[in-house]
Amino acid sequence: MSSHPHTKARIATRGSQLALWQANYVSGLLQNQGLQVELNVIKTTGDRVQDRFLHEMGGKGLFVRELEEALRSDEADLAVHSLKDLPAKIPAGFELPAILKRHIPNDVIIFHPSKGYMEKLSKSTAISKEEMKNLGSLTIATASLRRQSLLRGLKSGIKMIAVRGNVDTRIRKLGESDWDALILAGASLERLGLTDLPHKMIDLNWFIPCAAQGALAIETTDTSTLRPVIATLKDPRTFACATLERKVLEYLGGDCTMPFGAFVHFDESQKKTKAAVVVLDYEGDEVRIEHTFTDAPEKLNIETAAKAVIHSLEAAGVADILKRIEGDPPPMGEIF
Repeated sequence: MSSHPHTKARIATRGSQLALWQANYVSGLLQNQGLQVELNVIKTTGDRVQDRFLHEMGGKGLFVRELEEALRSDEADLAVHSLKDLPAKIPAGFELPAILKRHIPNDVIIFHPSKGYMEKLSKSTAISKEEMKNLGSLTIATASLRRQSLLRGLKSGIKMIAVRGNVDTRIRKLGESDWDALILAGASLERLGLTDLPHKMIDLNWFIPCAAQGALAIETTDTSTLRPVIATLKDPRTFACATLERKVLEYLGGDCTMPFGAFVHFDESQKKTKAAVVVLDYEGDEVRIEHTFTDAPEKLNIETAAKAVIHSLEAAGVADILKRIEGDPPPMGEIF
């Protein structure tokens, strides 16, 4: 156990089952560093307001503003986030001393338990684009613009249901409905031990996840004296990959209204870093590129690498897609 001049750390966290799992996970890591840890559970605007879409209320930052306010007012020393929920640019006065080793980056599709879809699929680990298309005009619950656009790109008549709420709430709503399926981040099922549900991971090569999906981040003020001990928890490879994904989104001027996916990983067989990026319009038309770097992720200059990815997107015609998604997204209908 390490010895540090600080003996106590207060973690600001949302109160959902998943957020508490994440906060307790980080608490355990900090306790291993010799710190006493307590949780400060905070209800955010994003948690309180469930009858409006996030992009109508200011985006994913609604899940973090109150946590950052707790850091600023010294009610907490650090906040734990799903990094995908943080805006692409961190507000002035805050920083991310650690991004932890990534969990599953894939999205997963959870099928209604009484519909029998699992029997119709191959035994492969992940459902492919072709398999999903062959399932026909399913009714799938997701309020994510990226997921909706990727599904619309199948042109198979899939009906979208806009659903909000915590992971457990959404799963309950699926069971109580006549929907065929629900799409969630695979990491949430992994963390909450819900892998016995009838589900399949979705092929990452087709269904590119949102930036930093599967990664946990620890946020502090930029003057926090706990930054050195928190930095010992950083996974350098995940830090580089997730930061590059987020930097591309930032350079595109994107937020949660942009149907955007990015996944950066190190290909062990080729010893190269690969960045897969997709930008879609709201009808499912897309620009998709893969950019390869010869260095390992942690050796890349993130800003230079992000600019190279942007150049590849521009060469592939991303300007046309960006023009089509200017302004507000189309209405999604009722929220469930």
